[in-house]
Amino acid sequence: MLNTHLPETHDGLDRVLNGATAAKSAFADVFSAKQVPTYVLGLTIMAVVTATERALDAIETGFAYEWAILSVVALLTFGLLSRFVMRTTRETQSWARSYAAKVRAKRSDQKLWATANRDPRVMNDILCAQGRDEQLVDELPPTQPNGKVKGAMIDDGLAPLAPWAQATRYY
Repeated sequence: MLNTHLPETHDGLDRVLNGATAAKSAFADVFSAKQVPTYVLGLTIMAVVTATERALDAIETGFAYEWAILSVVALLTFGLLSRFVMRTTRETQSWARSYAAKVRAKRSDQKLWATANRDPRVMNDILCAQGRDEQLVDELPPTQPNGKVKGAMIDDGLAPLAPWAQATRYY
């Protein structure tokens, strides 16, 4: 006899999966790449405060005086270096992202070219696409700046290829 009243999953397994989902959502922001500039700023402030504390150890100061000095140093470091550290870290992240994208594109092109050298059908597709691209470049006039409206461009000739309305491009 077949028992059809059994649950599809075990209650213990459901609790574990729900706990893992909750932990994942709780730690998603903590380990996000968006938080890296904040962490770098925190590390910079800790390094400056630690160096100051080491320098104060050489001088005999009381606890309260040392605590006050370290607090002022931490606040000054935050105030003076926060914008620089955050901007530099974001620019470094942006550079790393673009560099990784270029490396991926180059590797993809190399793999495609290696495949095209082995398979004449792929090479034929690449050559046909290059020919269509060259024809398109020859047919379309280059976009010209519009002298009447600052920053606007004259129609670039894509209207026949795209019948929908074209947004004005400001480049």
